[in-house]
Amino acid sequence: MLRARLAVAVGLLLVAAGVAGFATVGRGLRTTSVHVGAVPVELVRPDGAAAGGAARPVVVVVHGYAGSGRLMRPFADTLARRGYVVALPDLAGHGADPERLTEAALDRDLADVVRYVRGRPDVDPARVALVGHSMGAAAVVRAGAADQTIRATVAISVGDDATAAIRPGPRHLLALYGAFEPSGIGATTRATGAERVVRVRLVEHIGVLFADRTHHETARWLDQTLDHRPDRPVIAAKGRLIAGALGLAGGLMVLTGALLAWRTRDPAPPPERGRLGLRIAAVLVAPIPGEVAGVVLYRVLPNPVTGYLVGYFAGCGAALLLAALLIRGPARPARPPLAPLAFAAGFAVAALAAVALPVHFGLTDIAPHGPDWWLVALLAGATAALLAGAHAVLGPPWSYAAVLALCLPMPVASAVGAAPGFLALISPLVMVLVALHLGLCAAARASGIPWGRTVAAGALTIAWPVAVVLPIIG
Repeated sequence: MLRARLAVAVGLLLVAAGVAGFATVGRGLRTTSVHVGAVPVELVRPDGAAAGGAARPVVVVVHGYAGSGRLMRPFADTLARRGYVVALPDLAGHGADPERLTEAALDRDLADVVRYVRGRPDVDPARVALVGHSMGAAAVVRAGAADQTIRATVAISVGDDATAAIRPGPRHLLALYGAFEPSGIGATTRATGAERVVRVRLVEHIGVLFADRTHHETARWLDQTLDHRPDRPVIAAKGRLIAGALGLAGGLMVLTGALLAWRTRDPAPPPERGRLGLRIAAVLVAPIPGEVAGVVLYRVLPNPVTGYLVGYFAGCGAALLLAALLIRGPARPARPPLAPLAFAAGFAVAALAAVALPVHFGLTDIAPHGPDWWLVALLAGATAALLAGAHAVLGPPWSYAAVLALCLPMPVASAVGAAPGFLALISPLVMVLVALHLGLCAAARASGIPWGRTVAAGALTIAWPVAVVLPIIG
């Protein structure tokens, strides 16, 4: 009981620190939300820089695939404090923009936002710059090449070879990429013909956005090319990320402490030990039907990554559940009592809140918009099948290792072309969500809570952040 209380107390302190971080990270900035046509745009400028004041340079900051304007907010924290007006759009299919994603829609949305900010009275229309990451980096390179009145462009982690080959490219192009990114992204970024190319040490595809070096190079490049003297030499790359991490750690600790304090009257049964060779063989064979289903569904569903994950998780789960039935024999049907169902539902809601809220406010928008609700439900069902199958075949704690091992073929399939290429970038994030859920499962098991009451929590905490951020593709 003492360790449970200690976990709750420490968790509450971390949550409070995260909330305080969010409350202070935007201090000194003024934020407004507008719509440019159907495109939601967040405008950030220095506090006190009223619309009728002196015209300032403007930077449109564009997110990457499966990102949002919220993901790029740290650039606004840095640049707006230095005296810029910063526009953060949610482009087609991302964040709060429910339109289906196509390259034409992406380019049209960006052109509309540039046209809008140029017409604002607080903006100097002769000093417009673009910053973009990944898919957004390709979009800003295309936009800067097409509109030579855009004074400067910063492209971070360009992955589109055709865009990188555009000549003439944008004026005053700076290109950056992370040292730990796939080699193809580094090569494509270097091929843009940028005036300056920077390899940012010790970061990968997402971490490059929160690196001080990235923000320093971007701010210095814009100051020079836009003839801007910064109000303050600020670099604010990690404030929101740190606040979100504190909130996530705190929420998980509070939930873990609550689970450790729980005492169930029907403790979890011991893990299955018999016929261990068959159980392990089932885990080793499960990726085969999973891969077949993944390949089929990624060509059917309106997002290839979501489709692959639904197929792979459901295929693996179905194979494991069938193996558990064949190994253990049919179980006697029983109607679960109300209390376990209520616990499972409450645990699922609490776990989702502990994970989703810090990610939403500290990293990127994961509030469902438009037509992605049914994809959340579909991926949640497939995730539930995977978790239930692994637990049924091996039982905790061995099933924890099985679930993690079943995630390993995903980036391999992406590398050999059997799955969408973007899966290689998102697989580590999926495994982090899986590991967070399994940590909560371990706390539940320590209190004697059967694994069946944790499946719904895992299905939501893993599926929700993944399915919501992946856009519907037109």
